[in-house]
Amino acid sequence: MLVSKIKEEDLNLNIIDKLLFQGLEDTGEDVDCIIVLGSIKAAQYRVPMAVDVYNAGRSSKMMLCGGKLRDFSDGKYTEAEHMYKAVLEFGVAEENIILEKASQNTVENILFALIELQRTLWLNKVRKVLLVTTAYHMRRSLAIARYLFPEHIDIIPCPANDTNTRRENWMNTTVGIQRAKDEAMKVVRYVTNGVIPDFEI
Repeated sequence: MLVSKIKEEDLNLNIIDKLLFQGLEDTGEDVDCIIVLGSIKAAQYRVPMAVDVYNAGRSSKMMLCGGKLRDFSDGKYTEAEHMYKAVLEFGVAEENIILEKASQNTVENILFALIELQRTLWLNKVRKVLLVTTAYHMRRSLAIARYLFPEHIDIIPCPANDTNTRRENWMNTTVGIQRAKDEAMKVVRYVTNGVIPDFEI
């Protein structure tokens, strides 16, 4: 089934599972940079995953994306700044962290990450990046990145589990179901609006 043909009333458990989660496993490859997309809870769920990859020696560089200013429990920061505090506490070396503090949404996360990659590593020298975001958000993020990044750069997914929208439990709570349905329809809208190419599930 083409994503462009999916209607909201079609969103059963099987279609949501295929659309949001199927085939998005980390391959375990070494990469030139770990790119972590921002959110209100990125420091809680996404940063630990990125740090695990960093500590495993798969990359010496980590980019933290997100310019949206938010009120966190420990103060007002951009998403990238809040993640920066967390990765430093995990022991990541300051000189290995790249901050992207301008983007306001997922598309801009990807576009501005490209600019920072060019400024710090040179795009022509980058061959592989690892994209870290929450599991249910990965399909849309990966599709945007693969559409906007130069063809010579491979983007490898690295899904991080949150509490309510893991592949194995999103269907068990009202919060998980609603979040998964909303994200599924965002993917559909991105396809129908031409933000990302159509694809089969």
